[in-house]
Amino acid sequence: MPILPGVTNRFLMCLFLAISGPALHAQLGATRDECIARYGKPERDALKGSGLLCFRKGELCYIAHFEKGRCDVISLFSAKESLGFPEDLGEERIGILLRDEGGGTHWNPVGKFSINGVWNSADNRSFAIYDTMRHKLVIMTREAHKREKDAVRAARCGN
Repeated sequence: MPILPGVTNRFLMCLFLAISGPALHAQLGATRDECIARYGKPERDALKGSGLLCFRKGELCYIAHFEKGRCDVISLFSAKESLGFPEDLGEERIGILLRDEGGGTHWNPVGKFSINGVWNSADNRSFAIYDTMRHKLVIMTREAHKREKDAVRAARCGN
């Protein structure tokens, strides 16, 4: 089941980047080379196929999706598991991750319409959702979300 309507699980299906300190975080808009310079060799490089680079370090796992040479979706979750699911990131850590991973923008919470946490970027170019059941934070540009919705729509229509 997708985290967001129209977002496929391709963002969630590889080994993940774990980050240990704030200086090492990827951000929306980072290039492949910038991510590799920060994290080293990816555990999985699927850039040519699905546009994903997957890294792992420390306590966090990351999947970075690239479009037109820039990271436009970041999926994050704990490397530690409990009962087969990543451990909860917690409100404080989510706030830090939004700040550090979100491309240098401020994040505004969206009124609760579900059990998930949702934020809009101050410039309204991106949004984030924390899936409270799966303990995963996804930060993505609106352009990436539109592209994903269009792909799902095209697949349903047989185009």
